[in-house]
Order: sequence, then C-alpha cells, then structure tokens
Amino acid sequence: MKYMIKSLSDKITAAIVYLILAELVVAMFLAIDCMADYRFYEADRGVYAMEETLRVKTGSDFETVERCVAQTLSGEGCAALLAQFDPEISNVVFFATDADGTPLLQSPGAEDFDPAAQAAYSVTHPYSLCDRTGAVHTGTITLCIRKGLPARDGYRLAAGLIRMAEIIRYPILGLLVVLVLASILVLGLLMSSIGRKSGKDPDATPDRFIDKIPFDALLLIMAAIVGFVTMLIVLTSVADIKATNLVLWNAIVLLLTFIIASTLLLFSITLATRIKYGHVYRNTLIFKAIAGLRKKRGKANEGYFKVPFVGKALITIGSAALLEILMTLYFLFQYRTHEAARLSEFKFTYYAIFQLLVICIIGSLFFMMTINLYHLRVSSKRLAQGDLAHEDDTNILFGDFREISEDFEDIKDDMIRALEEKNRSTEMRNELIANISHDIKTPLTSIINYADIVSSGGCSEEELKNYLGVISHQSQKLNGLLQSLIEVSKLNSGNLKATFETLDIVLYLSQLLDECSSAFAEKDLEPETDFPEEAVRIRCDSSMLWRVFENLIGNICKYALAGTRVFIGVKRTADCAEITFRNTSAQRITLTEEELLERFRRNDRSRSSGGNGLGLSIARSFTELQNGKFDLHVDGDLFKTTLTFPLAQEEAENE
Repeated sequence: MKYMIKSLSDKITAAIVYLILAELVVAMFLAIDCMADYRFYEADRGVYAMEETLRVKTGSDFETVERCVAQTLSGEGCAALLAQFDPEISNVVFFATDADGTPLLQSPGAEDFDPAAQAAYSVTHPYSLCDRTGAVHTGTITLCIRKGLPARDGYRLAAGLIRMAEIIRYPILGLLVVLVLASILVLGLLMSSIGRKSGKDPDATPDRFIDKIPFDALLLIMAAIVGFVTMLIVLTSVADIKATNLVLWNAIVLLLTFIIASTLLLFSITLATRIKYGHVYRNTLIFKAIAGLRKKRGKANEGYFKVPFVGKALITIGSAALLEILMTLYFLFQYRTHEAARLSEFKFTYYAIFQLLVICIIGSLFFMMTINLYHLRVSSKRLAQGDLAHEDDTNILFGDFREISEDFEDIKDDMIRALEEKNRSTEMRNELIANISHDIKTPLTSIINYADIVSSGGCSEEELKNYLGVISHQSQKLNGLLQSLIEVSKLNSGNLKATFETLDIVLYLSQLLDECSSAFAEKDLEPETDFPEEAVRIRCDSSMLWRVFENLIGNICKYALAGTRVFIGVKRTADCAEITFRNTSAQRITLTEEELLERFRRNDRSRSSGGNGLGLSIARSFTELQNGKFDLHVDGDLFKTTLTFPLAQEEAENE
C-alpha cells in the first residue's frame, strides 16, 4: 500500500516527525495556556493583557528607580542607572519626590513630559530609604509609559506580542487540533508498519526485548515514568518558576514532555507489535497466573477472552467511555468541593494529561482499525470485480481483521478453483457432445445404410443374412450406448438408489467368470484368479455390482493385449474386502487415472475399439453408491483396478 512505511529509515523518520509534532503540540498548548492566563479568550482581553504586562514590567523598573534614589540620597552618582531611561532607548519616564512633594530625581528628558497628556499608563508607589547617616527618607515614585511607545524597548515588544496574540488566539486552537491529528496520523502509520510481516510463521513471537516484557508489567513501568515526569512538571509550577521566569518554565515543560512523548512512542510501537502477533493479553502476568491455575484444574486448552469482534468493540468502547466519565466526574467533584471554588484551583494539568492519554490510545487504535477496514474494503471490492490475481498485503492486519482477510483469501481460492472447474467442465461438455455425436452417428449410419440396402431387394439371401447381422449388432451397440446414457442421467439426478443385501463376493465372481469365459477365449485372454477358500461377505446391490464387473471385464476384453493373462483377486482385510482386476493393455496408456475416469474419455482417441468411454465412470459411480471405493492405477501398459467394500456386519464381528 502506498501509505505504508516500509524501510527502517522511513520508520526512524516517522518517529522523529512524531516527536517533533508532539513537542509542537505541547508548545501550542503552553501558548494557549499563557493567553488564557492573560484573558485573551475573555471580553476584556486587550485591556487586561496590557495592564498585566505593564504591572509586571513596571515592578522591575521600580526597583531600578529606587536604587537611583538611594544613590542620590547617599551622595553617589547614578548616571549609569539613569542612562537606562534615556528617551531613545526607553519608554519609561519617572518622577521621584520627597515627603513634602519636592522633586528629588527624574529620568532624562522628563522636563518637557506632561503625564496627564503624554502618558499611556502611570503608577505611583511610596518609598522609604536610609542614607549613609541612617536617616530615613520617604516619598513617592511615579512611573509613566509614553503614549505610542516610540522607543524600541520591552514595552513596545510586549505590545507587539499582545497584538499578535489578539490575531492568533483562535487560529492557534485550530493549529493545535491539526497538530494533534497529524501526530496521531504519523503514530498510526508507524504502528501499522511495525511488527509481523506477511507470510511469517503464525506461531512466531517478537524478537525485541521490550516486546517480551509482560504487558501489564510494561504498562505499570510506562505509567510510572509518565507519572514521575508529570509530577516534575507540577513541582516546577508549585515552585513559582512559571510566575518568575515564564521562558524557563516553558523550556522545562518542553523537555519533560519530550520524555513523555518518547515513552508513549515506545509504548505505541510495542503495543502495535503485540497486537499483530496476537499476544497482548497472553503475554501478561495475570493471564499466565490464570493459565497456570486452569492447567492445574485440567482446563489448559480452554479459550480465554474468545469474544466475538462486536463484543470486543463494545467492551473497549464501553470501558473507555466509562473511565472517561468517572475521571471527568472526579475532577469536577474536586473543583466544586474546593473551598474557593475558583477555576484556577481546578487541576487542569492532570485532567489534560489524562485526556491526552485517552485520545492517543483510543485514537491510535481507531486509526489502525480504520486502515484495517479500508484494506478489507479494497480487498472485497477487488474480489467482487473478479480480480483474483491480486495478492493482499496483510502485514498491517491484526486480530479479527486478519481472520476476515484470510476468509477472503479462502473465498478467492474457492473462486479460482470454481473457475478452473467451470472451464474444465466446458471443455468436457464440448468434448462430450462431440463424442456422443460420433458414437451415436456411427451405428445409426450403419443401420440406415444397411436397412436401405435390404429394403431395395437387390441382394442375395446370404448378403441379406450378413446385412441383418450388421444391423442387429449396430442396434445392440446403440442400445448399449443409450442404456449407459440413461444410467449417467440417473446418477446425475440422484434418482438411482442401491438396494443392499449380503453377498459372498468369491462365489459371485466365480459365477461371473464362468459366464464370461467365452468372451475371454474369443479375445485370447487367460483369466487367473486368486480367491480365498473361505467366503467373503459384503453388503452391496447385486445388480449394480454385476454392472460394475460387466463394465470392467468388458474393458479388459476390448483393450487387453491378446495372448496375455488377466489377474482377478479377492483379499479380505480387517474390515473390508478388496477386489482387484489387473491386465496388460494392448496400447501404451497415455492418459492419467483421473482422465480415464472422465466420461467419454478413452485412451483410444480414434474411438475405433467399440467402447463409449462411460464404462469406468459408471463403474466408479455404482461402486460409490454401494459405499465402496474405486481406485485406478496405470503404469505404462499395466492397467489395475481395485474395488474396496466394507465387510458385512457379521463378517466384521467374526474378524
């Protein structure tokens, strides 16, 4: 399939892409979290964000101004500090006064600054400082931010970021969804390409060490790693790193979430491998313990979790939905029962991590199921269109999907066999029509021609006698062919039933050979028998059995080499009787056993020997109707037929 990841380099690339996408998802989430803290998704988003930014930044500027005032009160120079407030590089203007309102210090260029008209934001804080003599000086410091922010400083940068956040606050939500779906897609493709290959031993097990760890133990290890890393993220939040240094906190979170993403990647890969090898639950400590207990009770061969596909789907979806509802109710209960009941007290981090885990696991499984269903849809469509030459790639299928695909393969094989049988039947039908036409036309033509000669009255009494003999012979031949066709028709329609009786096959064959002695003598054949002295009784239909032997002996008389011996034997085994006819053919037999048993199929392709090609076919069908078995063996010019019948009940009991 085109979307499959096949080579090792492709798999490594997909793993790297997944980790990058996972980090981008976390980065987008942190950006959304930051904008939520600054109320970008509320009505007063712009005002609050700017005021909060100014409050945080002016707090650090107050500390710098206080150091300037302290150095001034101590008689020290503060030119270096004042240079930070130069109008060319700073949008901050400050005024420091003493307790009685007398100006004490101001920023460079503040002489012409009108706070009422030129300040976009101003705030005043009192100060209390000691000079070198220990005297305490009090007063106020007023900080103002120029309108328009003409200087390129942190305030102007913050304002630009706020405007950008205003623009991207909603698109970033869509981008987050896209990145989440992309990461799930890449992870799903990677999972689908990992594990079992087509044609591999179904009883094989994975080779990697991580795939051999019991699944429940691996699940606990992975959960412990994710829980530990999550605890570190929570501790960084509790330690006020986020409040004091947002950039550092984001970097720490990205690093820790990279560990979580890598852990989930390993878990997903080993989960896909275990699913494809079909030993997710079998390779667990719990299953091994239960299997051990059952083995002790003699139930080791019983199935475990043999649930139909619909049941598995309902159990999986129901369990995930129930777990989701319970966790949501738990977090909601924690929020509603908190003393302050503030949204900031809601344990959103835990809730988000839980939701992310559920989405990753369920989403990955759903994606793999979707790919499997698509694969089965394509296979069924090709099968419906008659594309039987296509070989399905089943290395991405698992569980019931693999079984369905194998069923499709069985159906395809059956269709191929049916088509081959249909073509073979068509060829046989065409050959049958041609053969019947020939076999009927030849004697019928002779009958018509000689009848015309006889009716003309222009022949002598001797000729008339010969012509009538030919007509009689051809009539008997035509009658035999029609009788055989009637028997074949009855066999095909299932209207022919056997009437069973107990028969001594040795005595029966002896009588038959006495009646056929003249036919053997006419063909210069010497029958040689190998019969047991005691009686061998079988259950059969005597008339059908007579027809079987008549056809076999008739074939021997037609095709056996003159001057040779014909071997006929009866052998009794533990529960059956074997009757054997063996002769040497006058011609080398070029057809196989199955071809000789086909109707109207003869080794004599010129059809000059007088047979119609139905004798062996009828003999086999009659034998099987009597619960017997008909075997044919050909080796060069050796022709051997073996009939096997079950012994009569009293004979079997005596044995």
